[in-house]
Amino acid sequence: MQQKYREQVKCIYIDPPYNTGDGDFNYKDSYKHSSWLGFMADRLSLGAMLQTVNGALFCNIDDNEFSRLKEILENGLLYNRFVSNVIWKHTKQSKNDELNFSRQWNYLTCFGMPDLGRFRLPRTIEDNKNYSNPDNDPRGLWRSGDVRSPNYRKTLCFEIETPSGRKILPPENGWRWSKDQVLNKIETNEIMFSKDETKIIRKIYLDNQEGRVPENLWEGERFGTTRTATKDLKDIFSVSPFDTPKPKELIQRIIELFETSDMYILDYFAGSGTTAHAVINLNREDNGKRKYILVEQNNYFDTVLKPRIQKVVYSKDWKDGKPVSRVGISHCFKTLRLESYEDTLNNLTLKTDAHRDIALANNPDLQRDYLLNYFIDVETQTSQSLLNIADFRDPTAYKMNIKKPGSEEQSLQAIDLIETFNWLIGLWVSNMAAPHSFSAEFEREQDPDLPNDQKTRLICKRLKVDDKGDYWFRLIEGYTLKVPGDETSKVATLIIWRKQTADAEKDNVVLQKFLMDKLGISPRAQTYDVIYINGSHTLPNPVVEGEKTKVRLIEEAFHNAMWSGE
Repeated sequence: MQQKYREQVKCIYIDPPYNTGDGDFNYKDSYKHSSWLGFMADRLSLGAMLQTVNGALFCNIDDNEFSRLKEILENGLLYNRFVSNVIWKHTKQSKNDELNFSRQWNYLTCFGMPDLGRFRLPRTIEDNKNYSNPDNDPRGLWRSGDVRSPNYRKTLCFEIETPSGRKILPPENGWRWSKDQVLNKIETNEIMFSKDETKIIRKIYLDNQEGRVPENLWEGERFGTTRTATKDLKDIFSVSPFDTPKPKELIQRIIELFETSDMYILDYFAGSGTTAHAVINLNREDNGKRKYILVEQNNYFDTVLKPRIQKVVYSKDWKDGKPVSRVGISHCFKTLRLESYEDTLNNLTLKTDAHRDIALANNPDLQRDYLLNYFIDVETQTSQSLLNIADFRDPTAYKMNIKKPGSEEQSLQAIDLIETFNWLIGLWVSNMAAPHSFSAEFEREQDPDLPNDQKTRLICKRLKVDDKGDYWFRLIEGYTLKVPGDETSKVATLIIWRKQTADAEKDNVVLQKFLMDKLGISPRAQTYDVIYINGSHTLPNPVVEGEKTKVRLIEEAFHNAMWSGE
């Protein structure tokens, strides 16, 4: 994600484990404080790298770790500033089984990136009900506002004279403006006097109000509760398959604060998929183009999260697990399953070497030194989980043993090298061609430029589309960003995947025939800035950007990106 979405995400919403110590939770939810801090700091730092400079993070948390979470965010140089704590009432009911106080509230803490602007909500009829125009002011509807200074300043303490000459003494802290400003506002009718000239009326014009400043106390059905969130899941699945879900209304309100219908929302504790549900609902209401990115490690990805998205896309309304309406939405989402730590360990394979084993058995010091310094690096080099480049000869045949969710059983599964490589280099795909297979005809021709012992060179005379042919290609076009988040820094990219045979000479002349003759693509042309190919090749390869070549090996780029340390 770091390569593709660096500085692309406007809003991050997370509902991390609260460190309750109950133990009845799919995450390790009995952390000591330092362990929980480490757990969170790692994820928060990676998440911050994905945020736009005008983005913000919202995080649900309770009393147990609120102060420590705030400390991580303030002192970890992750975000520019603390914005606010929103108090969200998650339940209406008082719980008599609490020790001292019945906890009905949680915090929703917000931190902003450097260029975060002001949050505003659309104004409603209710928001505007106190605006009127009793004096027919040409600037339109207005309401009265405060004229008092919030803090005492001697220079703001002066008398104001009314049109009839009456003197009005300053309030305790003085007026809100300097004397010159007050006189100017009286002259422009922004400040007026009551009929008896005992009061000063400041006008706040409706036309000057840019939306409505959101409150930081969120209570009521429009923000949802744990009960309404549980009811949503019961309606969708007929039973609630997830404990203490967050309501979609809560996350919808967060997203609405950004005043844009085209942005990325990231949730890396995705849980039951409430964030996706909120995004889909908002897009359905205003035809928005918001996109969600979810990350989840638990088994309910398959049983709750993914089915929930599918259901709410199909219908807006559900009851007892059945759709009530057919108000759906055009929607597409992609799921990626990443290799787990256990999968990596399960796929480590060790080279067998009888002579090595005898030498190590006879020398304890050598054995210790070998195990500490060489064993993992040397003996596991062909392990699939550590990137077995030899298997890139056929990109459709890379396989690993993957542990089935919820069990220790493993199954051999194909790994999508093509999709993985796209993510590793941060490719924004514009076109992914269907794979094509070809049969080829070859001949040799005289070449005077070759050495005396090599009179002829092989050429591909003809390529014919053939589903059973030996030569297979798949092309992906798109771009990467040279500068994260900067759409003007696009690097036009072509990726060529092929199945290699045992004859490298034939592979390369077929590649040249396919690319340069059949498709009319030359590495020397300006169509693409970078071209990636799996396997060695003999294509012309101009140098770009100093010593970098334009045509690059997928295997090398894959290895470098995989082990970059991020």
